[in-house]
Amino acid sequence: MKKIMFISPPISGHVNPQLNLCRELSDKNVQLIYYTFEKYYEKFNDMKNIELRKYPDSFLQFYTDFSNNQKLQKQFMNLLYVIYKATENLLPFMMAEVEKEKPDLIICDTLAIWGRMVAKYHKIPTVYFVSSLMCDKIMMKKMPSLSLNLLKNAVAAIPYVIRFISVIRRLEKKYGKIVDPPWKMIDHDGKFTIVVTSREFHPGGYEYPDNVKFAGPAFVDYDEILNQKDTIFISLGTITFSDRFWDCCIEATKDLGYQVAVTLGGNKNNKVNIKSIPDNVKIYANLSLKEYREVLKRSVLFISHGGFNSVSDSILYETPIIICPGHTEHINTGKVLEADGCGKLFMANRKRVNKDKLKAMVREIINDETVKRNLKKYRQSFLDSSGFGKIVDELNEKYELF
Repeated sequence: MKKIMFISPPISGHVNPQLNLCRELSDKNVQLIYYTFEKYYEKFNDMKNIELRKYPDSFLQFYTDFSNNQKLQKQFMNLLYVIYKATENLLPFMMAEVEKEKPDLIICDTLAIWGRMVAKYHKIPTVYFVSSLMCDKIMMKKMPSLSLNLLKNAVAAIPYVIRFISVIRRLEKKYGKIVDPPWKMIDHDGKFTIVVTSREFHPGGYEYPDNVKFAGPAFVDYDEILNQKDTIFISLGTITFSDRFWDCCIEATKDLGYQVAVTLGGNKNNKVNIKSIPDNVKIYANLSLKEYREVLKRSVLFISHGGFNSVSDSILYETPIIICPGHTEHINTGKVLEADGCGKLFMANRKRVNKDKLKAMVREIINDETVKRNLKKYRQSFLDSSGFGKIVDELNEKYELF
């Protein structure tokens, strides 16, 4: 029986899109080991042939500290530093795991560079899993504004650039030239690479070689779209910091003739003024994935931080989107969304957001027939994508897994 190690960042936005691939693999004659935090174990309850392993407690503490640090989440270069620092923390553990298990194949999320490094070090075949967009040279060529945005980020975060370069040097001194520099983290490098969207939606999708597999979205629902939708849905992510941005979103939407649903996603940093909530506004501390999608399905508009899974689900239900980005990755997703005509990017200082401008954008998008046509087109491209069953068959053809 072939042994597969699946190495991923223990973040819901990365774990959730990997579930269907894990489910397909767990149904085959393979031994699958998946690395995450214990709090995500319940997501795998319906999979029998999978072994869940937790990351060390020291990494859990590292991630908790990061989640509570607003400064580290503002700039992409700061996040790069976090990724390399996490790699430095995890590599001894991962090296020991690989030496013990001797896997035949490693599947790793592109941001889990500790997985890429350990695979290179031990010369183990590797498959890349891209939980959002590629953001590589093909995509940058199609959308030069993204390159400019990254350059601005680098200039604004020089201290963190210096810090992650120092981490890279320490890692190379200890392990050799196996560390991916930032521009290689998002490169498919000719390897079997799984992307969770359609070629049509991805910028430059048809320019990628055959080793890049567009599986379609992590979740697919073939049910017909509701003819009547009655809700505006607001969800700003699990680690969003804001003093009054939720309040501004509520103020901008509460009197437009719709029900307003707000989920805080378990976010402890919210500052919602629950004393002045009108009757047509309902606030949820958290929602299960199923509940979340049920609300999205009946929504006429989705105001989101721009997480890629949320955007994909919104397109699947033909729900227009306004992205209020939390950091650079969300800005990039918003620009792609605008380019594909499925919604708008709302850039705002979250402490001084102009609710009147947001309300005007809400009204505009709800009534935009072009947006509705584009959503229908990209939903169909999602439904026509290969899916994870076919991806697993192709994995088997290449690596003889079962």
